[in-house]
Amino acid sequence: MKLYFQCHMGIAGDMTVASLAHLMGVSSRELQDKLNQWGFPLEVKLVEGENGGISGLYLDLTIKDRLTEVYFGDIEEIISEVNEEEEVKERALKAFRLLFEAEGKIHGKSYDKVHLHEAASWDAIFDIFVTSWLIHKLSPQVIIHSPVNLGRGTVRTSHGLLPVPAPAVASLLRGRSVFSSGPEAELTTPTGAVILKAFAEEGSMPPGRLSGEGRGLGSMKFPGYPNFLRVIALEDGETSSRVVEIEAEIDDSTGELLSVLWEELSGKVLDMFFVPVYMKKGRPGILIKIIARPERLEEIAKALFLNTTTIGVRYSIKERIELERKIEEININGFRARVKVSFLEDTPVNALPEFSSCQELAKRLKISVKEAYFMILEAWRKR
Repeated sequence: MKLYFQCHMGIAGDMTVASLAHLMGVSSRELQDKLNQWGFPLEVKLVEGENGGISGLYLDLTIKDRLTEVYFGDIEEIISEVNEEEEVKERALKAFRLLFEAEGKIHGKSYDKVHLHEAASWDAIFDIFVTSWLIHKLSPQVIIHSPVNLGRGTVRTSHGLLPVPAPAVASLLRGRSVFSSGPEAELTTPTGAVILKAFAEEGSMPPGRLSGEGRGLGSMKFPGYPNFLRVIALEDGETSSRVVEIEAEIDDSTGELLSVLWEELSGKVLDMFFVPVYMKKGRPGILIKIIARPERLEEIAKALFLNTTTIGVRYSIKERIELERKIEEININGFRARVKVSFLEDTPVNALPEFSSCQELAKRLKISVKEAYFMILEAWRKR
């Protein structure tokens, strides 16, 4: 599955959650049960409604214990105590780190020395953490967003009246395509911007079979401008796609620098290999081989030049054949384990338990990860 965010009226955290919930059919009760499990002092309702004649879901959030002057360490502590899969927590922390770094650049401080104002409360924690959880449930192959409408005019902040986009939004969306259109209002918030920065890449709507859409309605209404965020789900309509293969050999770089490159490109590539090779004059070296989507070529080449000693890279566009894939959930003693299933002409041919599910089940049942792996696989086969 691929997800495409249409940001024609910008993006905010509440609209993101509502659009994903609308797409997935998540109920208020299911979401409230999760909030109770996580220990978040919040009450949530997903309310059907319309904005400018377009139907969708509104998010109604009641905060029982509002936070003020929250530092990154406070966010780390809150998320570390949440009972949820590590991948969900790590993705959310990544987003918050980006948000604090953006604020730090604006104020000339380290990310761990600034506190947040508008974005720093339980509603922001809700927006980012729930988005991470919903994306984890969907497990899309890729998330792509359209150019982003920032809005026009000014926005009232704790620092006073500022022009749109707010500094944090401008910092987070640097390098992404944006535009300003429609009503005089802030259409893209810092929380919405960091969700795009952390979870999505910019691009055109990918080809595929449109399998669903979700519409998250904004709280503001503007005459002549239906205010909603739409997320579109696309399934592979064919089994072939194009990738770019990027290579470079290095014989004068340290392992420390290569580890920085690995971290820099994590989540941006489809696969990456470091292969030991012998180069001219018998020197031991490393062949870096990266497989990625073609639109990532320039970004990856720049990362190679900045983080390694190479002075050139090779690349080629290649076709590849893929199996259709989706995530299925299996109930094991009340635990929802995830299994990645691959299909050939609608027939399942491969099933692979998600490693994070294996780790979590092993921890809960006090068994080895290997035992948990086969337990999940057996449960899937008997489903």
